[in-house]
Amino acid sequence: MQISIQELVQETGGICLNSEDSGNTVIEEIFTDSRQKVNKGLFVPLIGEKFNGHDYIDDVKAMGAIATLTSKENDSVHQDLITIAVEDTQKALLDVARYYSSKVDRPIIAITGSVGKTTTKEMVAAVLETTLKVHKTVGNYNNEIGVPKTMFALSEDDQVSVIEMGMNHFGELSRLTSVVKPDFAVITNIGTAHIEHLESREGILKAKLEILEGLKPEGTVIINGDEPLLMGKKQDNWITFGFDPRLDYCVSNVVTYGAFTEAVVYTPNSVFKIKIPSPGVHMALNALIAIIIAEKLEIPRDKIIKGIANYKSEKMRMNITNVGNFTVIDDTYNANYDSMVAAMKVLGNYLTKNRKIAILGDIFELGKYSESIHRNLGEYIASSRINCVFTIGDAAAYITDAIINSPNNKNVTSKHFKNKELFIKEWSQYINAGDIVLVKASRGMHLEEVVKAMRKDK
Repeated sequence: MQISIQELVQETGGICLNSEDSGNTVIEEIFTDSRQKVNKGLFVPLIGEKFNGHDYIDDVKAMGAIATLTSKENDSVHQDLITIAVEDTQKALLDVARYYSSKVDRPIIAITGSVGKTTTKEMVAAVLETTLKVHKTVGNYNNEIGVPKTMFALSEDDQVSVIEMGMNHFGELSRLTSVVKPDFAVITNIGTAHIEHLESREGILKAKLEILEGLKPEGTVIINGDEPLLMGKKQDNWITFGFDPRLDYCVSNVVTYGAFTEAVVYTPNSVFKIKIPSPGVHMALNALIAIIIAEKLEIPRDKIIKGIANYKSEKMRMNITNVGNFTVIDDTYNANYDSMVAAMKVLGNYLTKNRKIAILGDIFELGKYSESIHRNLGEYIASSRINCVFTIGDAAAYITDAIINSPNNKNVTSKHFKNKELFIKEWSQYINAGDIVLVKASRGMHLEEVVKAMRKDK
């Protein structure tokens, strides 16, 4: 990237505290982590609950910084650094990202939802990459720091952007969509993720719809038509997708086996089959979103089918591997109720000669709803085709309790462990040859350490 000090001052409404000739200096990287090595970088010192980036401004010169932002509460010139004083460094970061994104003309796809944002982003990118040079969110850089970083990675020869946008409070998507200014706004679903802060699914819906605030006037809205809350807000020109055959784009005959999912796709103009290299009925919905966008961008059907077949899941997201004499589905990146249910369906449908086992940890950010949602998950599992569940963590104990005491229990057994360290010590007692084992929890539970321990012991 290249952006001048003069442009930075103009876009942030800031004041350069150095001499006027500093305005022609060109910045090549923008960063927020003082430990990051850069070349001709601008440091943006963010302020959080437990840190203040201004404390590290004096360290970034050695990392390659030539300039820094500073809040007006700290408006002194820093030695050997061009210093731009702004009201709010976080807002300035967003302002600069908005400006830099606007310098490259290309279609922009913004994706949000309670479940499936990252998977959908990767699916869309896989299809578009068959024809276009794609700029996309790396990992799940989907918040008010990650989205600007994604924008700064944009290059002049990129032909399309696929941007994941997350939130856990009101107003966050409003700020992000004002930066991204999408041509396509996608809402994958409305679940219970972040209900602790948003109070209800209706609150989550309201927060997700903020994505529309930055949509370009002729932009396209794509929503999950199987979700009644979304359909209740539907406008005439919105595009719907889902399992319901009355929707604009739908799928049928969805079959998942091993590491693959197959489906028949119905679009307004055609019917065709797809094969997705990832398990789960829900994967067909992610593919539908990619198909809608690809058709709007006039990508040929054969390229669409090829792109879907080329999809690759990211690390710790439904990664299936053999560990010794049993199979592990590593889905430890994150969890909420809806993604847990989707994972249970994958496990229940998986063909195996032995048992289907789930190792589940706490779901975070549920607040006062934590016990009821964990119990609901346990009730769901009790009547599923899963044989055994091991739970880890305080809240996950409610899953085990619900399974054991459910009147609908179909012989599902369950055992609880207070923490993952206890389970890691004993896991080999419970896993047998031929078992298929799913591991899933919210990110803060770090259940990838369970998967790592299993691989190490083998």
